[in-house]
Amino acid sequence: MAFWQILTWPLAAVGVATLAFAAMLAQPVKPPPPLESIHAGAMAMPKDGKPDLSRFQARDGTWLAYRLYPAADGGRDHLAIVYHGSSASSDEMNATALALTKAGFAAVAVDTRGHGASGSRGDISYIGQLEDDLADLVAHLRGDYPAARLTLVGHSSGGGFVLRAAAAPVGASFDRFVLLAPYLGYRAPTNRPSEGKGLWASPDIPRIIALTILDRLGVDWAQSLPAIAFANRPEAAMATVSRYSYRLLNDYGPPQDWQGALRGAAGKVELIAGLDDELMDAEAYQRAVAPLGVRVTLLPGVDHVGIVYQPAALDAIVEAARR
Repeated sequence: MAFWQILTWPLAAVGVATLAFAAMLAQPVKPPPPLESIHAGAMAMPKDGKPDLSRFQARDGTWLAYRLYPAADGGRDHLAIVYHGSSASSDEMNATALALTKAGFAAVAVDTRGHGASGSRGDISYIGQLEDDLADLVAHLRGDYPAARLTLVGHSSGGGFVLRAAAAPVGASFDRFVLLAPYLGYRAPTNRPSEGKGLWASPDIPRIIALTILDRLGVDWAQSLPAIAFANRPEAAMATVSRYSYRLLNDYGPPQDWQGALRGAAGKVELIAGLDDELMDAEAYQRAVAPLGVRVTLLPGVDHVGIVYQPAALDAIVEAARR
């Protein structure tokens, strides 16, 4: 066989692989239909008492936004940092933050980078940047709260991120972690089937697979591409993020080994969920999470968004933060 014939086969294979990757990357992200229960929950959230946005400068020079809620009694001994769910902003956590302040906590509701008034909507610069941002926020807040005990609270994808942070070096700064109906990853048994009333997000599977392979090969140039779309109403575009890039999707959520992260934080982490949650299987948290040494509280009559503002949920959050 001639040399040029021997060379043709590997070149052809490379060409076919390149075309396959190009086709997978070109697959468009398609948003699911608006999920009315999420929209209704967002409309029902209390909006009074919300402070103006403050800002701090992250290590890359970007100014990131948050809302500071001083403790009702003026105390500076306890500080809670609270993270919103996917596509939302600090507005979502207003009722949670206010409940904590009445219990003697100062609270900080974060506009996570890529959301609200922080950074570029739907994107971050690299996987791991959100953990760096949290460390920078803690350093910034220490100026006014030098000796405060720190609690980290997160809802849904923000709850998954809180667990990611607990397993990262920045987790050593915190005394308590409170997870509110947390997203624990697409393979977790706590997810309800992504269809019907529970279809909140539509991932671009071909693009995610291609970008994951490229990431393992050390290629990150395409990670700004959208990888998932959320079931928001079009009229909510000013207040929400409709799509995440691949790198934001990978960073704003749980670590791959969520079981190991929960075991590692046992004694410092609690989980609260509503039995009427339409996205998460609340009873599955009891089966899958409680055996890992985590206190699980399940609340009747509370759905996925209600966990951040309904009275029974707020009482449970305050109790968990106090313990």
